[in-house]
Amino acid sequence: MKILLTSSLILFLSACASPAKDTYTLPENLSTITPANPLACRFEKQLVNEQKPQSTDWYFWRDALRTETRDELSNQGEIWEHNKTGQLFYTRIFYNDRVAIDFVPGDLAAMGNTVSWQQLGSLIDPATLGKELLLQNKKTVNQVAVEYYSGTLNGIPTEVDWLPVIQLPARLTKKLPEKTITVTLSECAPASKLAVQPITKAELDSFRHIDYTDLGDMESDPIAQRIEQLMGEHHHQDH
Repeated sequence: MKILLTSSLILFLSACASPAKDTYTLPENLSTITPANPLACRFEKQLVNEQKPQSTDWYFWRDALRTETRDELSNQGEIWEHNKTGQLFYTRIFYNDRVAIDFVPGDLAAMGNTVSWQQLGSLIDPATLGKELLLQNKKTVNQVAVEYYSGTLNGIPTEVDWLPVIQLPARLTKKLPEKTITVTLSECAPASKLAVQPITKAELDSFRHIDYTDLGDMESDPIAQRIEQLMGEHHHQDH
């Protein structure tokens, strides 16, 4: 049996309504960072639904050919890599189980993946700004320009406080019928200066790697079955 899976980052990116109020403070060093350099950011991720609201740190790392995320609440992460021919490779990381699920371009194509590299690198496709998401206001905060957009993406009300200087949101909110998800930028720095670092190659190599195409046929493997269940729970509950 082959499971159906959509990346949690794709779900977050594709789903993200008046501009948000200034209820947060921008990191002070943003004006010294350029989007061309490797970047490390810590966001506060808030999930509000009928149950108890949840808040966690959510990390994002970006360089020219790679992005990585890590969610401290679920202790899961994702790596997207982009080669010079435009192909995307995706790895889903489960830190508690020390397992990595690997997806090749053919797997992503079969899943109907349409996310662009620009969207993966900016958390929202910059091409939607001024089109699906309309500019509502502009301000300068801590000597940094902030552009406020709102609208609807894929049928979901979305608001973005956009930072052109680093090509990332200061805050991104999506309002689904059953919950509201918001990520707010708390810290941003050159990749080497953030306290939490991306996974090293040595650590990732030490994890058990499973090809996505094999996962659905591993009914007798308890770890694989646990990972498949976690994927389903993450799909339905957290995104």
